[in-house]
Parts: sequence; C-alpha cells; structure tokens
Amino acid sequence: MSDSSAIDAALVARLHEDPELAALLPDGVFYDEAPHNSQRFAIVSRVPGSGVDLATFDQRRAVEDYEFLITAVMLTTAGGDIRAAAGRIDALLQDQPLPVDGYAWGATYRLEHVRVTEKDEIDPSIRWLHRGGRYRVQMALVP
Repeated sequence: MSDSSAIDAALVARLHEDPELAALLPDGVFYDEAPHNSQRFAIVSRVPGSGVDLATFDQRRAVEDYEFLITAVMLTTAGGDIRAAAGRIDALLQDQPLPVDGYAWGATYRLEHVRVTEKDEIDPSIRWLHRGGRYRVQMALVP
C-alpha cells in the first residue's frame, strides 16, 4: 500500500537536497512551518481540500492529484534574493519528474504565481516576503 505522505516528503527532499537553493535559503525547507528564529527558508504545504483520489472500476485508488503551496520566505532584514529563490524552486519542480516509492510520476506544474508581503506579528515594522507558487502534483499508484 502506498503512503500519500511520501509525496509530501519527496517534495521537501527535492528542494532540501539542492545546493543552489540551500545557498539562497540557508535555514532549510520545511513542511507547513519553519522552526523559531528561521529567517530564510522554504515552506511546502498541501492546499486543504484540493486533493483528488481517482479510483479504478474495482474501487482501488489509482491516481492521487494534489495541490501544494510552495514558497520561499525571507525576513526583509535578513538579506537574500527572494526572486532567485522562487525561481530556483520553480526550476526544480516545473515539469520535473518526482520519484516517490510506490508511485509513478504523472506531472508537476505551477498553477499560479504567489507573491505576498506580510507584517511580522510581533514587530509590525518588520516584513516577511513570500514568493513561489501553487503547484499541482499528479501521481499514479504502482500496482
């Protein structure tokens, strides 16, 4: 039986293992949230309610189709190049095969560009930059 969370882990691993992205986002790549005091990092999150499991006629799951929000995040005072980090994320994911145990890759592509500037909750004079996109990942289960 395949484990859907393996898809999440494969996305994080793809980004985490890239030396160029690691230089741009030295605090790392995380699923859902980064550790306290992180200043330059990437976040991978599954978009709630966006997933679709397609079944065969005998009711076995055959395809898993999910949307992920994947962004580079930087504190404005930490320096760095948010555009380069978002561009590197896109280069690593757009139309690139994603190996996942128990699955055959179908597609990985960006649905939408994301660009958000957020005020810090503790100090409103500080800004957080978020750049990246909403990505669709489609996988077929290997029987």
